Amino acid sequence: MFVPKLGVSAHCLWPKVTPEAIAAVAPSNIATLEIFPSLFADDREGALGALQGLLASTDIRAMSVHCAFGANLDFSSLDSDIHAAALEAAYDALELAAALAAPMVVLHASAEPILPPDREQRTRQALALLTEITPAYADAGVRGALELLPRSCLCNSVAELNAFLDQLDPGVFGVCLDVNHAMGDYRALPDMVRTLGPRLMTTHLSDYDGVDEKHWMPGRGIINWAQLMTALADIDYQGPFNYESQIEGDTPQERVRSLEQNYAWLSGLLEPSAP
Repeated sequence: MFVPKLGVSAHCLWPKVTPEAIAAVAPSNIATLEIFPSLFADDREGALGALQGLLASTDIRAMSVHCAFGANLDFSSLDSDIHAAALEAAYDALELAAALAAPMVVLHASAEPILPPDREQRTRQALALLTEITPAYADAGVRGALELLPRSCLCNSVAELNAFLDQLDPGVFGVCLDVNHAMGDYRALPDMVRTLGPRLMTTHLSDYDGVDEKHWMPGRGIINWAQLMTALADIDYQGPFNYESQIEGDTPQERVRSLEQNYAWLSGLLEPSAP
């Protein structure tokens, strides 16, 4: 039975790992974390040790590492230096996942823009590099979650995500559904969940205006959260219930409280139909 447990992308709570940040999260209702490499920019060894200490001393689990991404880290790029850098980022994310015992890495298939005449070739390039990293991920027991991306990016629709997955190892790859990236198709989000079914591995939860990504907290925008929660229940979703949102509050403690309050409202939407 779908019982959401509060998860959050850690960089939404604090830009870097500090004692104050750890102290805010340790006693909270947060059950899972997604880790972005920017948290390690100042002091990788120290930040990693602090996170490992948090995980060892609480029931919180790191469920995913988000691979670094951008125009200079693009799997689909035809520039050999750029796609080499993308491979390096994917292996670095795998190393962090292993260090934190996280079972998955979230990956972007491309940056943008992808021009229509280039889409087929860029798709082949991205698939070639994703295939190249597959053995290392499989050997480490870590899966790759391809994110639903916006605008002209590769994997900007469920149909294209499924087309990618059809050509990749199903034991390694699945989907991260970023609901902000549905763009004008926000009404179809429940159907996207049902179509993805067991391929849905993790989420990026936030709200927006139905036009372009805003990453507002759920309830502020146009997503029908009751319908989305019902769809997650329909597929018996068991992956991370992970917020990737702009969380209100000036301090880590305030942002944790804001997150917990929103989660209480959102998880409560399931109650009328709960068995």
